[in-house]
Amino acid sequence: MIRAFALRPLAFTSALAAAAMLAACGGEPAKPVSNFTPVPVTPVIGDVPIGSADAPLEIVEYAALTCHVCRDFAKQIFPRLKATYIDTGKVRYIYRDYPLEAGPDGKATDGFGLVLASVARCEGPEKFHTMIDAIFTAQADLLDAAREGKALPVLAEVAAANGITLDEMRTCIDHQPELRASIKKSHDDAFLNPDPKMKISGTPTFFLNGEKVENRGWEYMVAAIEAKLAGKPIPTDIEAPPAEATPTTTPATPAAPASTPPAQ
Repeated sequence: MIRAFALRPLAFTSALAAAAMLAACGGEPAKPVSNFTPVPVTPVIGDVPIGSADAPLEIVEYAALTCHVCRDFAKQIFPRLKATYIDTGKVRYIYRDYPLEAGPDGKATDGFGLVLASVARCEGPEKFHTMIDAIFTAQADLLDAAREGKALPVLAEVAAANGITLDEMRTCIDHQPELRASIKKSHDDAFLNPDPKMKISGTPTFFLNGEKVENRGWEYMVAAIEAKLAGKPIPTDIEAPPAEATPTTTPATPAAPASTPPAQ
């Protein structure tokens, strides 16, 4: 039986309530220290493809950096996908942000997922995928710290280990409105898509040459890719349970008062 990776629901569980997440980074949104002066940064906005532009197939993944199923895919399956199909010129891969926090209208709101995505994009395309991997690697520590309102120092350590200074991180979180808007737009364009075949209902969600592929694990991904390479339809008869059905995005809990002390 093929192992299935269930979709992460588009809402925080009670243990990871949005209030705790937002408080962990200083409220909604995080407020800069009064004497802080933004520094020059070159954040990446939009897609950062991996693989050959001439690849016959393109996989687009919508993921959230607070989603544990997205982390499992990134750490367990993506390295195999990269070695087998991306590095060999068969697949071009694109990661798109889909932060989980949203308002009553379904549109993305300020929250911890937006903060993490802002930091991942802070140093341009060269470090983008490295930062995605680093944040997924530290995800458990970040979420544990968030429960105690201490996520910001942990995130600063992850950023520093990848060459992003505290001032650069603060600048990207609090002083890059175009970056913030672009991350929200990535979510909103997917969630509000009027075509049900293109609408996102959970993370991670994949599109293979524009066709939605269920999140059923490595063997199913291989079967879908090989079918497309052979000019055949994606198979539907593989013995694998479908991904868990998930609700649509739900409103985030109002932010709790800021509780993170200023970083040193």
